[in-house]
Amino acid sequence: MSKIFLIGGNRGLGKSILSESYNHDYELISMSRNTKNNYDKNKKLSLVKGDATIKKDIEKNISNSTTVISTINVMRKNIFPWSKITNSKTTISDTVKNLIEICKYKKISRVIFISAWGTYESKKQLPFWFSNLIKYSNLRYPYEDHERQEEMIVNSGLNWTIIRPVALINFQIGNNVKTYFDDYPKYRLIVSRKNVAKFIFRIINKKEFFGKKVIISN
Repeated sequence: MSKIFLIGGNRGLGKSILSESYNHDYELISMSRNTKNNYDKNKKLSLVKGDATIKKDIEKNISNSTTVISTINVMRKNIFPWSKITNSKTTISDTVKNLIEICKYKKISRVIFISAWGTYESKKQLPFWFSNLIKYSNLRYPYEDHERQEEMIVNSGLNWTIIRPVALINFQIGNNVKTYFDDYPKYRLIVSRKNVAKFIFRIINKKEFFGKKVIISN
């Protein structure tokens, strides 16, 4: 049975990925700084405590994983765009630097990273009001660090996929997502966390998604 190492399975999208893993034939190691949340007991799931910005924590817990998924983010105290940042403004890029180094010497080639719609060339697709909201609020810090992350991933030499979801929501709309690569037609500006999680498991072994940046929406 293949093994997935998940960063950030304690909340948000990471928690949805963890829950979706129950439906697939994978073992999963979920590492987060807080493991207090209770999950259904499952023999395929291991919850471990660790800080992904600390290299030795990853080394200690990654085991013989074959795939790495990272949902790490620069966090705010609440959803208010000007809310205080509660972790390092380089949390994402610090984590990815560690993951790339460890994946290389452990020969783990398949990596999937969550970024954000509106990084690099996808900026031109953002509505004017949203671009300004990012520019003039604390939303700019995760966006800046997502771009640092993407640059490192693209140059990593690994079989990477960068997923740029539009605005994430908790309720599910349908069961599928739409994917966009080089062209950007009009699309819905929301996507369910559950649907993103389902999508991730669909593409783990699909080579057509290796080395791709993909925007997904409902």
